[in-house]
Amino acid sequence: MVDEISQFKVALAAALAQGDDGGAVSRVCGALAEALPCDGVAVTLMMSDMQRNTVFASDEVIASFEDAQYTLGEGPSLVALTESRPVLVLDFANPSSAARWPGLAQEIATLPTASVFCFPMRFGVINVGICAFYRRRAGPLSATEISFVLDALELTMLVLLQLRGGGDGESLVGRWLAVDGYSRRRVHQATGMLMGQLGVSAESAFARLRGRAFAEGTGIEQIADDIVNRGLLLEPDPARRGGDPPGP
Repeated sequence: MVDEISQFKVALAAALAQGDDGGAVSRVCGALAEALPCDGVAVTLMMSDMQRNTVFASDEVIASFEDAQYTLGEGPSLVALTESRPVLVLDFANPSSAARWPGLAQEIATLPTASVFCFPMRFGVINVGICAFYRRRAGPLSATEISFVLDALELTMLVLLQLRGGGDGESLVGRWLAVDGYSRRRVHQATGMLMGQLGVSAESAFARLRGRAFAEGTGIEQIADDIVNRGLLLEPDPARRGGDPPGP
């Protein structure tokens, strides 16, 4: 799996090397789609059932599957979001799946979505979105595949947040794609702590973490360790007191 993650980092770096223009999100998600053990992938950024934006769908099958879920208000992606856990549907033809989501089962009866896997995309304690992917054959993911999916989604979410916050491709490759799983988890934890300390969103907390690292000339993972281990406090930005603005 280490080799697979390394290969995925190379693919992300190649996607980012083409620039941080409007197509960067699609290229990053496309790299994810190529890496995951599936036939099609959709990435939806969402804060609730009513606030969602499918930023990438690799084919019409998964796009139709996602549209059906949100039109009907039922399905595994919504469960993954509301319960903050992966939902793995090994065989959509199984009567138990039809009984759980009868409207969806009927709506997608002609789609080749034999198995569907929906994973929450989290940053710290916050659900940021959902990654849903399907296979044309029924059956489970292996333990190795699940471990890879979790690591790949973690990397992808960090990259997407950085792109949304205005980060450039060079800083992403230099800072994030070299960070291991332990350090990424520390960054998640530190960001969650900053959200509570400063009363800001995940994106703004992440921007403060990144800004502190830049100011001190060190890696963002080192600042994260300082926050988690030593209780380093960052002062609220005076310009942001009284409310967290849309951007970081």
